[in-house]
Amino acid sequence: MKKILILIVGASGVGKDTLLKELKKYLSANFIKRYITRQPDINESNYYVSKEAFKVLENSAYFISSWSAHNNFYGISKNSIKEGLNIISVSRAVIKNFEDIFEEVYTINITLNKKILKQRLLNRKRESLNEIENRLNRDYKIINAKNLIEFENNKEVNESTKELKNLIETILNKTTK
Repeated sequence: MKKILILIVGASGVGKDTLLKELKKYLSANFIKRYITRQPDINESNYYVSKEAFKVLENSAYFISSWSAHNNFYGISKNSIKEGLNIISVSRAVIKNFEDIFEEVYTINITLNKKILKQRLLNRKRESLNEIENRLNRDYKIINAKNLIEFENNKEVNESTKELKNLIETILNKTTK
């Protein structure tokens, strides 16, 4: 069996972690945990490490890919990717790292309209109103991915989760033919 990677990307607050948490109930896959240096969020399942410990892991080539965002570090361990379907939440900036190594990589960009996104960011209480406004006004570069699929997360969680599950199953059906 080959390794199939589904990279989940999107702006902070669009619901990536919530969708992944719900997908676990319906989809048999290797949901890869990230190593991160910030405090945990209720919807996430990751390995939380200090910045010092992260740097030790990074310097020892433990990660297949690592990045920083918003003053925190994130990494995916080399040994976490298994045969079959692997689903990973990553930064848009590291898509190429995975595409350079693996043949079957699909990137799903989770999007959300700015009004709903603003409310979600306010509810999370991780950032000030000014930081949220700055985030919402950012221009994001075009995502560079070989197999990019856009997914609008604008429905109730259960409905969006089922749509994302169906999308991933469609991808799997293409890869196994």
